[in-house]
Amino acid sequence: VLNDAFSSVFQTTAPSLYPYVPHADLPPMEPIFVHRMGLTRLIQGLKMSSSAGPDEICSKEVYSSIVLAKLFHQSLQCSSLPADWNSGKVVPVYKSGNPHLPENYRPISLTSISCKLLEHIIFSHLMDFLETNSFFHPSQHGFRRTFSCETQLVSFTNDLFANSDEGYDTHCIFLDFHKAFDTVSHELLLVKINQLNLDPNVLGWIKSFLSNRSQYVTANNCSSDTSAVTSGVPQGSVLGPLLFLIYINDLPNCVKFSTIKLFADDCVLYSKITNPTDSIRLQNDLDNVSLWCRDWRMKLNSTKCKSMRVSRKTSASNTCMYLLNDAPLSSVHSYKYLGLNITNNLSWQKHVEYVTNNANRMLRYLRRNFFSVPVSVKLNLYETLVRPKLEYACAIWDPGQVTLTLTLEAVQNRAARFILHNYSRHASITAMKNL
Repeated sequence: VLNDAFSSVFQTTAPSLYPYVPHADLPPMEPIFVHRMGLTRLIQGLKMSSSAGPDEICSKEVYSSIVLAKLFHQSLQCSSLPADWNSGKVVPVYKSGNPHLPENYRPISLTSISCKLLEHIIFSHLMDFLETNSFFHPSQHGFRRTFSCETQLVSFTNDLFANSDEGYDTHCIFLDFHKAFDTVSHELLLVKINQLNLDPNVLGWIKSFLSNRSQYVTANNCSSDTSAVTSGVPQGSVLGPLLFLIYINDLPNCVKFSTIKLFADDCVLYSKITNPTDSIRLQNDLDNVSLWCRDWRMKLNSTKCKSMRVSRKTSASNTCMYLLNDAPLSSVHSYKYLGLNITNNLSWQKHVEYVTNNANRMLRYLRRNFFSVPVSVKLNLYETLVRPKLEYACAIWDPGQVTLTLTLEAVQNRAARFILHNYSRHASITAMKNL
């Protein structure tokens, strides 16, 4: 049942038409050579706790760089992979809701550890090649060195505040792709990869990597029948995220008037509104994004796509009307984008309440379960499980309001009392000094 549910999202028909893809202006990619020293470092960096893939080879059994180097060299030269490398062992992980419904489970795919090592080598060379030649659109911040969720959020919120300081509204459209990584067409992905001027062996290897893929679900020591994986970048693989970036890289090119920001498939389209024409142009860009999705067989989840009017004007309307595939988008007062609660009046009160509630919930859990452990253990638990909740993207939302600052400090005070096991009247002041 779970395997059928996980497989139902795959595209089963090949595209009848292939959109035109211009040849990328890239120099030829140099061949990849597998060096024993580099491979040895990769093997040494493996986590011994990593689960085995379909070949049942676990991390501690991978130790011979000589054998693997020969195997990898042969695989690249022949552009072929062992059958187990094209298979995925899917472990369902419960999310929330009714545990008897398949949609409430997240599929985690375990692939061959040996294959992942070769993927690391190919990923490193291919990413260096594409980054060196400025292939990626500058709006893409996902899975790239020196880019992160925080850099994406800094760029986006900086535009919102800059427009507000100039006295203008910003209309934002948050786009949600339906099963983006699972619905990538292998045929269309290869159309784009063929234009990158890759080394022929690497190109052939990637084609084999995407071909004849299969998966099966394992749970409670039972395994399902194997089913074909007919679309999607291989989940759980090393190359999967990079292949997705290649696939979606030309999406921003269809946006002519507005600004688009991407973190992998997390997308926001927005524009400064100085006159009614700006709203019309934003709608035109949204239509172009919808056409791109149609051409490249990606689906937007219209019920999860939202619009928001960002304005500090108290007299401004809180709604803005935009259409996606002729259906009106819901207008919201706040939206959680990349873990940051952004409101239409650019207040951080909602986000501060959100992070402090999460941090306090974790602190209560720690107090119940780790009440008597040593101070050093408590401090480590706090720095690992609580503090990151308070500090995520804080360079963006660090509040200037005294009340919000005190709300955050209250969490720190509770943590200090818990760590030093001191709950007297002035314990938080003493505890903070001692820590």
